[in-house]
Amino acid sequence: MLSSAEIIVSSAELNAIAVMKLEKTVVIGGSIAGLLAARVLAEYCDSVTIVERDKLPLQPHKRTGVPQSVQPHVLLVRGYRILEELFPGIGSQLSAAGALTIDWLREFYLFAQGQWSNNAVAPSEIISFTCSRPLLEWTIRKRLAEFSQIKFIEQHRAIALLTTSHKTQVTGVKLQSLTGDGTQELPASLVVDASGRSSHTPQWLEDIGLTPPPETIVNPFLGYATRRYKPPENFTAGWKVMLISQEPPQNTRLGYLAKIEGGELIATVGGYGRDFPPLDEQGFLAFARSLSSSCFYEIIKDAEPVSPIYAHRATANRLRHYEQILMPTGFVVIGDAVCALCPVYGQGMTVSALSAMVLKDWLNNSQLVTSRFQKNLAKNNSLHWMLATGQDSRFPTTAGRKQPNRLNKLLAGYNQKLMQISNVDTELRTLFVEVSHFLKSPLAFYHPQVIFRVIRSSKQKIKEITN
Repeated sequence: MLSSAEIIVSSAELNAIAVMKLEKTVVIGGSIAGLLAARVLAEYCDSVTIVERDKLPLQPHKRTGVPQSVQPHVLLVRGYRILEELFPGIGSQLSAAGALTIDWLREFYLFAQGQWSNNAVAPSEIISFTCSRPLLEWTIRKRLAEFSQIKFIEQHRAIALLTTSHKTQVTGVKLQSLTGDGTQELPASLVVDASGRSSHTPQWLEDIGLTPPPETIVNPFLGYATRRYKPPENFTAGWKVMLISQEPPQNTRLGYLAKIEGGELIATVGGYGRDFPPLDEQGFLAFARSLSSSCFYEIIKDAEPVSPIYAHRATANRLRHYEQILMPTGFVVIGDAVCALCPVYGQGMTVSALSAMVLKDWLNNSQLVTSRFQKNLAKNNSLHWMLATGQDSRFPTTAGRKQPNRLNKLLAGYNQKLMQISNVDTELRTLFVEVSHFLKSPLAFYHPQVIFRVIRSSKQKIKEITN
């Protein structure tokens, strides 16, 4: 390992590096985080190269390099609005490709704490899309094709960082062909690692004599099973997405059902604490029948399966603390490569979109210091990490869970009451959806007027029960 003295850069050298022109940039990984990072970089760079392990499909099909792509993915409203900012009119393209708009106040049905949500009747502006992840990625790739400075290198993987002799600046990446064509060096003034959970950056940093980042892992041992269906003839439903929620600490099971393109339903059942759903047809249906509402099972039991049952168990929350270590200039890490969240909360794609906006803000600064970017990103990720791990920690089987203190227990009790009341209180229901879609801060739940509303409704409910 290099000592701190050996890796210190003079102020003059740092300034010279920081104000360098980003002529050539490389993005490692062609999933959501990488695609959006490339779109942002296209505003600042003459050349943006996306390095992808897969042969990218010409149609919206699943990729072997993204095994979780067959699982359901949620595009939260904040994420969709960022897409529209980066790709104006992309909603029309999604619709033309078969994606369905969803009004989350009217068309998202939530079953929690023994009752269904009280949905709005009038249309709202809390709208995004429900579709498969392959369709969303394909649509974004089509928009990126409009940028002449963006190109893809497919069926290659990055195997090492190229650096200056002092290891203080990254100057590119070394690539290995996955079709037997050997290796090549790809120079760059900035390299962005958006390779997701499988990121090799910790090892690459160690290889050049730097300290890899410490990690925090909170593993709820959640397992999914997903299958696509054609609904029965004459099938009608007011919902476009249905969630039968898990309820810690006892109820470990959940069911997610969504309408997607092609007139299909994507159906997922899952269980915490290694309560994994079976992968055979009868076992899958039996697991669905065991959910706290029978509605999910009643729909899929008469539907026609059109896919195998796919399992997914890589669901641990993992946070790599790049903000705590010394990073070489000309290299940043974003997306799931930094903060990978348990997918049950549907935050992943939107957090990746927010990461791209953090990158955009950083690029607007004349001093492109890597540590500043990683600290800004860590700050952006902190709330989403806290929400996901806080919920997962309520299951006693979660590894790395935070033991709840008195304040945590008080807040958990309050949040439970708030959710119960939001099922009948339309204003609180709207607030709940706005917070869930990153349109408002969770601190809005603790506004004095909201607290008063929850306490008043709780007292009224107790009075009704006692009478």
